[in-house]
Parts: sequence; C-alpha cells; structure tokens
Amino acid sequence: MEFGFSEGQKKLMAEMREFCMNEIPEDYDPEYSGRFQEAETLEFWKQFHQKGVEKGWPTAGWPKKYGGMGLSAIEQAAIASEMSYWGARWGGIMAMSLVAPTILAAGTDEQREKWVPPIARGEITAFEAFTEPDAGSDEANVQLRAVPDGDEYVLNGQKTFISGGVKPDWLYTLCKTADVTPKHRGLSIFMVPGDAPGVSYRPLPTMGGSQQNEIFYDNVGVPKENLVGELNRGFYLAMTTFEFERAAGGGLGARRSMEKIMEYARQEKLNDKPLYKDPKARDMLARMAVHQHLGFLFGWYTAWHRSQREKLGPQHYNSGTLWARLWQEFDGEHMRRVFGMYTQLKQKSKYAKYHGRPGRTWEYMHAHHAAGSPEIRRVVIADRGLGLPRIPRQFNVQINEALRQG
Repeated sequence: MEFGFSEGQKKLMAEMREFCMNEIPEDYDPEYSGRFQEAETLEFWKQFHQKGVEKGWPTAGWPKKYGGMGLSAIEQAAIASEMSYWGARWGGIMAMSLVAPTILAAGTDEQREKWVPPIARGEITAFEAFTEPDAGSDEANVQLRAVPDGDEYVLNGQKTFISGGVKPDWLYTLCKTADVTPKHRGLSIFMVPGDAPGVSYRPLPTMGGSQQNEIFYDNVGVPKENLVGELNRGFYLAMTTFEFERAAGGGLGARRSMEKIMEYARQEKLNDKPLYKDPKARDMLARMAVHQHLGFLFGWYTAWHRSQREKLGPQHYNSGTLWARLWQEFDGEHMRRVFGMYTQLKQKSKYAKYHGRPGRTWEYMHAHHAAGSPEIRRVVIADRGLGLPRIPRQFNVQINEALRQG
C-alpha cells in the first residue's frame, strides 16, 4: 500500500523541517541528547515551543477555540514526524500529549476553557500520577485516598514510577474516592498543584536511563473544582488517557536512526572490511530496516484512526505500541551480537561504539514498564482486539497461589 500526502500537508512538513533545521543547534545529537532532562535542556525546548506557538504547530490538531489550528490528527502527526526526525520536542509534552487530549475528549466545557489553552501555549507542565506500588497493571487498585473536607478534598498516599525530570506545575492524579465494588467505580482524577503543601518527591533512577519519581501526598488539600470530569468516573478518564499514551505512533521518526546506522556501517571497519559486509551486521541492518518500516506503518495507522475518532470511536487497543517495545528488544539483542562487549558501555564512554547507541538500546530493552508492559499490552489486545474470554477470578487465585508455593 502506498501512502501519500496532500499538497497542504507536504507544505506543512517542509515548513516544520526548515523550522527545526534553523532552531536546533548543529551539534545537537538526538541519539544522545534526547534522553536527558537537565534544566537548561528543558528551558531550550520551552523556548522552542514558544516559537512554534506563533505558527500554531504544537497543537495543530486541536480545535481553534482551545489554541489549535483546527486541522486533523494527520497534520498533527506530520508535524510530529518531522520533529521526531530531528529529535525535537515541545515543552510540557506530557501535559500536551496526555492531559489536554483527555480533557478535550471527556472534560467539561469549563475544564477545557481552564486547562487546555495554557497547555497549548506551553505554560503548564504536568505529570501523569497514576501508578502506585500495588496499582500499575491493576489500575483499579489505587489506594491514594481523597476525602472531602469542606470546599476541598484531602489527599493521602503514594505514587511511584512517575515520569519526569523536574518538579511539575501540576500532578494529574488518580485517587480513590469511594469504597465500592467493583473498585474501578470509586476512582476520580484531580489536578493537584505540583508545589502544594504536603507533596514531596523522591528521585527513582531506572536502568533505562529515564528519571522517574516517587511522589508522596501528606494531607494535601485540593479545591473541589480541580476534580477532572465526574466524581467516581476517574477510571474511565484514565482509560481515555491510556488511549492517547499507548497510541503515540512512535514509529514515525525512526528514519533518521536508520540513516545514521547505515552511514556508520559504511564507515566503521571490522577485520579491515566495512562493517556492513559482515554477515551478522547485514542481518542486523536488514532486520532493523524491516522493524523501522513496520513502526512507520503502525504510526500512520494510529494517526489515521485518531483523525477518524468521532466516527470510529476510541482506539481500544494499539498493536503498534506493543511492536515498539518488541522492536527495541529485537534491535538490542542484534546490536549485542554485532558489537559484543561494547554494548555494555555507557554513551559518555570514549570507547563506546556508534556514539554509545548499542549500550543505550541495551538499556532501553530492559525498560518496558512505561504506559504498560508488553504483557499488559497483550492482555489488552486479547481482550479488546480479539474478544478472548478472561480467566475466571477463582482460577487467577489458584494460579497465584501455585506461583507463591514455587
């Protein structure tokens, strides 16, 4: 199947390409720099965002009423594709990609007016604060409790593995607000100020190199007006958020990585011959090219489905996000076979091969939890995609007991 773009879409992509070439420093290496979250890096992307706002690019697919250009998700993906090629990103990306789309899809008119325009302008940063020590895969088991107290709700509990490198303006927080059965009908979402009294953070470095956080809520007061959507309907909002998080179309920008490693394979020598002539290297490059193209197809399918959301409804499952994780694992294993012990070197090592990307890929392939592990994604596909029956609860209990007994 051949994909094509309209003249308007081609023009938009060309403008975005020129913008990135002009604004991003020549020595910026997306294979390396994209992983870091230092304050100066975040400030650069914030300024980059502000320049993009003048064109309307960060939120091209949003309604004009809320700071967008009123274009479709295809145009939004076209912009994202060009940005991904250059390793660029907008400031406050989690607020833009997760919080605002959910509020646009399921929030009230008042909430859209309050939250979405400042997010579009890049004025707000936010963390998605859902996961807890016993509530990640089992999201309905959230224990962070929100209790009404006059004009406020008072929050107590903990979140863990929350992505982000600096203190956010807001915490998009999933809470328990009712003791009911089934549990998922007693959850709600609040926008909690990131610097509210009683909120504290503890860094949680990961093998994958990203900065995660443990976040603690100790008698944190939140105005009732900060409730997002309806009381005790937070689980359904969280599922909408996951729709956007797991449908990010991550394969759109892998072309540059493929170009770079092909260039490297032509220049690097192995046994006095170009690397690309080595059988193991050729196998690796061929597989990576196939993986990259499959990611590309999944990404554009996701963009198309989102552009048709009003007609087709939400995308209940996304095979592309599962493939993206498996793709990382496949590529990491093949790089290990080709680069051997060099795969264990960090990117900053002067002895690292190919700018340290083999080591970085090896790290990534051990960091699968974000937005749901591959196992959880398979469960979602089996349930929502294939309509397979769930295991009865009593069998789950028996299986867990057998596992505990060894």
